[in-house]
Amino acid sequence: MSISNECLRVLKLSAVAGLGLKYFHRLYSAFGSINEIYDATALAMREAGLAYRVISGVERMRSASIEVVLGDYLETLLEWEQGHDDRYVLCLEDALYPSLLREISCPPPIVYIEGRLEAFLQPAIAVVGSRKSTLKGIQHAQNLSAALAKHGCCVTSGLALGIDAAAHRGALQGQGLTCGVLATGLDLIYPRQHQALAEQVKSSGLLLSEMKLGTKPVPGNFPRRNRLISGMSHGVLVVEAGLKSGSLITAKYALEQNREVFAIPGSIDSLVSKGCHALIKQGAKLVENIDDILEEFSEMSCVPNIEVAATGLSVVASLSVDEELLMEKMGHDLISFDELIGVTGLNTMQLSQFLIELELKRLVALVPGGYQRMNTVKL
Repeated sequence: MSISNECLRVLKLSAVAGLGLKYFHRLYSAFGSINEIYDATALAMREAGLAYRVISGVERMRSASIEVVLGDYLETLLEWEQGHDDRYVLCLEDALYPSLLREISCPPPIVYIEGRLEAFLQPAIAVVGSRKSTLKGIQHAQNLSAALAKHGCCVTSGLALGIDAAAHRGALQGQGLTCGVLATGLDLIYPRQHQALAEQVKSSGLLLSEMKLGTKPVPGNFPRRNRLISGMSHGVLVVEAGLKSGSLITAKYALEQNREVFAIPGSIDSLVSKGCHALIKQGAKLVENIDDILEEFSEMSCVPNIEVAATGLSVVASLSVDEELLMEKMGHDLISFDELIGVTGLNTMQLSQFLIELELKRLVALVPGGYQRMNTVKL
């Protein structure tokens, strides 16, 4: 697909020092189209609130060729866009630009996309959370994302460590669509260890960024990325989050964008649950199972396209009486070996044997600090 003339004009405008996102949208609101901005007189731009130095920059840019304005970046961009059939550079006025993003305040004038554009046609739910997630948080994110995918929803997240990666993997496990939103250029996957995951996401969905190719990970770009995660979605599920988590920034954007916000509760002693509890106190919907999310979108086409079954999402295994008792005594929080001896009355050898059996059945996992039940999310 060739890059539209309007898109190229946005790229030229973006090269003007001082003409950032805020002022671009001030102009877009005043003039109504990219071409009208591009052709606006100095007087009209001044009346729209632009400083004289920015107006001078726009006029100099208009008189120069795009090859001169963009320099080597133009060649890099064209090589990237033409290097694969599923790569797109889209501006606000292109027909393929994601419609949900147009609804947010100050949508990105340009987005870079790689993957399957049909992902935008599905109802989208963002699943986000802490990079320093717990085993239980990973399970919740992966299981719920798999269920959402099986129900025809596109799972959106940020390709980060922890909950984000679990959300993408869950959607892939559910054989559904998933979208990864990056804070870097699409030619620089961050973190690097997610290169293979990014390839899987592209084949079963898409990657999107508003950052120029070659943009490296910069802290200030991640909040901008978060507003796109929520903006591309009909609702945001926060799985685990601290009180100063980037996931709470995503939830804040979701509320400003009139999106639904969901949160999974956790232990009152867990630091990664405090952000979710704060959201629930503020009105986010508490989520215990997939129905808590889907019922909010009953009028949308988020309906099962595949029968949701336990197979592959949780382990169905026959348990002995002693194993059932042990599972009951473990509860749903992390518990140490010594605590298990105290609550079960089993001796060391008996407890070790039962725990090994439960690990083999993938119902219990050994984690730092003790043991934890697995696959506890009701789908």
